[in-house]
Amino acid sequence: MARFFLLTLLLGASPALVQAQSGPEPPRADGDKALFGDLPTIDSVSLHAQTLAEAPANVTVITAADIRRYGYRTLADALASVRGFYVTYDHEYHYVGVSGISLPGDFNTRFLVMLNGHPLTDNIYNSNGFFGQDFGLDMDLVDRIEIIRGPTSALYGSNGVLANINIVTRSPVDADRLRASAETDSAGERKLSLSASMNLGHGANLLISASVFNNLGVPFATGGLAVLPGTASVVPNADGERGYHTFANLIWHNWSFIAYFNSRLKQTPIGVGTSFNGDPAQHAVDGRSFLGAFYKRSAGPGQLLWQIFYDRYRYQDRYGYPAGNAVDTVRDFNFGDWIDSQLAYSFAVPQVGPLTVGVSGSWDLRARQYNLEDGIRQDDTNNPNRAAAFFAQQEWKLSTQWKLDGGVRFDATRWYGNFLSPRLALVWQSSPRTVYKLVYGRPFRNPSAFEQFYNDGGLSYAPAPQLHPESANTFEVSMERQLAHAWTLAANSSYYRIDGVIEAVYLADGVQQYRNAGLDRSMGLEFELSGKLWDRLETSASASFGNAAGGQPLVRLANSPAQISK
Repeated sequence: MARFFLLTLLLGASPALVQAQSGPEPPRADGDKALFGDLPTIDSVSLHAQTLAEAPANVTVITAADIRRYGYRTLADALASVRGFYVTYDHEYHYVGVSGISLPGDFNTRFLVMLNGHPLTDNIYNSNGFFGQDFGLDMDLVDRIEIIRGPTSALYGSNGVLANINIVTRSPVDADRLRASAETDSAGERKLSLSASMNLGHGANLLISASVFNNLGVPFATGGLAVLPGTASVVPNADGERGYHTFANLIWHNWSFIAYFNSRLKQTPIGVGTSFNGDPAQHAVDGRSFLGAFYKRSAGPGQLLWQIFYDRYRYQDRYGYPAGNAVDTVRDFNFGDWIDSQLAYSFAVPQVGPLTVGVSGSWDLRARQYNLEDGIRQDDTNNPNRAAAFFAQQEWKLSTQWKLDGGVRFDATRWYGNFLSPRLALVWQSSPRTVYKLVYGRPFRNPSAFEQFYNDGGLSYAPAPQLHPESANTFEVSMERQLAHAWTLAANSSYYRIDGVIEAVYLADGVQQYRNAGLDRSMGLEFELSGKLWDRLETSASASFGNAAGGQPLVRLANSPAQISK
């Protein structure tokens, strides 16, 4: 097994494509153009370029023009506009709900967020929750956001349960030669950004960007909160944050090199399990960074896709816990470093359709967690994981109207065993203006290092028993139809059953322990109508209805709206 891990890491792998080297788009059928207009092709659903009608999933695309028109300044702003999605905020992080599932205390672990096809999931919390200024890419650099509903574990492995969000950056070839911007808002935010692109010659093009931000915070009312004696009724300059973003992309022939480094300090007015005391020293510092390379070229009858990345995650905080009239200071520290690599090969099988096969691997260099209680170090753990996977996806063109996609992925991990993830999708384009899609998948989520290994000496968490992956059975049915006068109607129905949900349960002594204790079920129905009333007036309306429940007997999940209208 160790040799296989090393071979995988050396040979690499790539769901992501080199943006500037992707070649011409495939020709679109007249019906497809009528249905989806000038929206770009996407690569993230099947690892090769497809139109939205061909993609075996229900997909929403937010373009750079949409971001500019609607003024989205963070990823959370953009996702809040998407049918069926909802965003909550606890004054430290934004959390995105999908299919009625956004469990309090969870770290956005049941969907994937990717940057140019590279997952942003960290190796401590398995979090994908980078939606505010903790997302280290400025929105001016985004070319499009691809929101893929449904399971994607058959290609991408753990966490691809509810949805996949892929952010595609502008190519250095297409970016502005020099761009500067300044932002301000009524809540005290200040931000300066600068980016430049240049042709270096010999087929090389470079895009670099940097920004700094500083939010002084707002007056924070303490009424109704558990506060320490003497706390003011309104604390000034609470809830602030400051930090920086940097991004660089160099393309050269078949190569694309990316550097993504950022950090943020968030002043948290309310800490989980803490009393509010307006202490400006209470804060959290986080940073999710990576450095890597994509490679894409024609090889024989098909195309070779490769990526290799060094990833890094840093987190530390300082919270005050009430102890009578005093405060105990507790600090958490997390250090994550890992290498991951993937290799994929796509080619057309005669008389059948495109086939993609690949391998992937990840190797934790460090997954360290510890905390300090009043300066005394507690439970310093470092349990690096190892993982390897094989995946394959075949497309069958059954007729001019019918297409079947089948995929499967086998994952092997050091701590959590093996998992097999199949996926099937049937696409029927019944007319030039209407397409139907049926998708089944069995996605999974591995436990995080935090859930499995974190132990603060019994202050609030007890050591967890051996955890196993969450697994789900999912069904998605969707219809998209082009109506008269450039109006589009979309409908989507989904059913999810997630078994072995990892939850923090309270023990007899009042401390929490993570266990595979839950069963969640979600059923939903969504509708959206969008189009133009006149040439310059664009409008859309959507309604989502759902019932997400868990436990035995089933009760509605917390933070799960029954209806969302936009």
